[in-house]
Amino acid sequence: MMNYHSAAKALDGLMMELIQKGVVVPAHIADDLKSGRSFAGILSRSSDNINIDIDIDIDIDIDIEAKAAFILENVEMNLLSLAEMECGVKYAETWQKKIIAAYKEEIPQKIPASASKLVSGVPKGEHWIRIQTLELTAFYEREPDKTPEAITPEAFMLSAVEQKDGYTLIYGKKENVAAFLDCMKEMYRKLKNK
Repeated sequence: MMNYHSAAKALDGLMMELIQKGVVVPAHIADDLKSGRSFAGILSRSSDNINIDIDIDIDIDIDIEAKAAFILENVEMNLLSLAEMECGVKYAETWQKKIIAAYKEEIPQKIPASASKLVSGVPKGEHWIRIQTLELTAFYEREPDKTPEAITPEAFMLSAVEQKDGYTLIYGKKENVAAFLDCMKEMYRKLKNK
């Protein structure tokens, strides 16, 4: 997988350098870069760390990588065109190499500090997610080929607790939570493609 987070930082560096050189960067490019950074951040948090509060929506989380790629590629094209017109071909080529290298950087396997917050009811050291209960129920109703038992947290040796705010807290071993999420994402992809 490409490192969109690192690429967004490189594009941000290019934009800041162009602004320092007096180049006027159109507002829509800056806005697109902000959106691209947001998608890259969501993508890096959901792939690196499963201890985040996830509100699963049928149309969300499935196309995040595609959205991040599309937005950042457009920003890259626009910024490199600006750099070439205003600062020269060599300048643009140098930045293009930096951006390509950023996409290829290894994605760090660390857990952000915000992910380690304690949750009431989850034993220390257990990994957890929260899923909106209505979405979980809707998922079971929309997948006629699978029985709910096949994709329940219990089937993955996880514990599930319904909470008062309409969410289900699911926790257990990291690899079991990851397997459960992978199964849910795959089922959502199948549902979306029907």
